[in-house]
Amino acid sequence: MSAAKTEAFVLKTYDYRDTSLLAHFYTKDFGKIHGIIKGVRDARYRYGSTLEPFSLNEILFYRRRRGADLHQVTQVEVINNFQEVREDLEALAYASYFVDLINHIVEIEEPSTGLFGLLKDAMQFLATKASPRRSARIFEVKLFEMLGLMPEIRACVICQDLGPSPAYFQVGMGGILCQNCQGRSAAGDGQTTGIFLSRGAIQFLEHVRRSSMKELLNVKVSQEVGEELEKILRRFADFHLPRKLHSVTFLEKMGYIAR
Repeated sequence: MSAAKTEAFVLKTYDYRDTSLLAHFYTKDFGKIHGIIKGVRDARYRYGSTLEPFSLNEILFYRRRRGADLHQVTQVEVINNFQEVREDLEALAYASYFVDLINHIVEIEEPSTGLFGLLKDAMQFLATKASPRRSARIFEVKLFEMLGLMPEIRACVICQDLGPSPAYFQVGMGGILCQNCQGRSAAGDGQTTGIFLSRGAIQFLEHVRRSSMKELLNVKVSQEVGEELEKILRRFADFHLPRKLHSVTFLEKMGYIAR
């Protein structure tokens, strides 16, 4: 086994046997990894709160062969615990959603410095008291784009008509339909009705796609457009997940997103 040191966000931890922890990390250099930290529950004074979800740490671990179940983590040093986020329940709930989404949608050991930077920027957004809901929409769009999952929003996915107006978002087809194709699809082949998507929502999605995170810190969106985006992006995320995320259930329970 070879030793490696990297920055890592904690995605999730599990108790293991009497004294150890299993942890999922998203690392700067190795992507998502699974690790075992032996004896940590007998040495909480060494680790404190560094292993809480969405904390950013520097970890030292011994790498097993690629694809092995667990790497041995021997050192965890906190870089940023994002205390400002933890003191705001809504921000904390959305931060938990970010790491939950990454943990379930990203493949293991596929490095992406861009995705690591996205998660870091999203946490910093929340720490500055930016709107958690708006931060979530930006995070979702950027994440889908990086993973090659971004839905088609520039042209009808059936007839390729550019900039259709009105436009209808069809989750199963991965993009928007023009009015004619929407009508034929709903009537002819049993597809569910698409969700109306306003020009303002499409413009916001395009703006997020082409802008840097720094440029998006103060971006504004109306309540109506925000609700549209929440509906389509949440349904699109659910479509690509094996099950409903616990963090989403909590967000719904607290009234932070619509059921």
